[in-house]
Amino acid sequence: MKISLSLLPAASAIVIGLPAQAATACSVTDISPQAAACAGFYDGNLLNNNAANVQAQKDALASLGLAWDGNFTAAEKLTGLNGSHTVDFASLLNGTTYVGMHFGNGQGGPGQATAFYRFEAGTNLDTFTLAYNASSNVVLYATGPAPVPEPGTYAMLLAGLGFVGLMTLRRSR
Repeated sequence: MKISLSLLPAASAIVIGLPAQAATACSVTDISPQAAACAGFYDGNLLNNNAANVQAQKDALASLGLAWDGNFTAAEKLTGLNGSHTVDFASLLNGTTYVGMHFGNGQGGPGQATAFYRFEAGTNLDTFTLAYNASSNVVLYATGPAPVPEPGTYAMLLAGLGFVGLMTLRRSR
């Protein structure tokens, strides 16, 4: 017993002397298309309506350039991803897009952490992919508006409708 008690200070000194283990940092290559910027990983699941977590979301998104209003109920959410590599929101993604995602303890993932990403979705992006097997839930905070068709498209539509009207008129005579 004396030996084990005498080893306690030595073991404590060794542990104290070890460098602190920093949390894993997110990477712009965590998602595809590649993110322009990311913030995280933050410990735990921040993607909920808890006041402290909403503030953490606002701060993380502000660091990426989005002044989010904190209205979590208005954000589009996907839950129960169960490690899926593919994210498919009901909305099509356009232009600069901001998402937050929680990764659970799946293999190769950061382990119970949340990250936020800003990426360029292009035009009408339907899905994007994740690098980790640990996806749990994801939130879409903002995406650009759907593109407006060119004036030439409207001209073709009107010409087509005019042609159909002419054909109908001709058949009725």
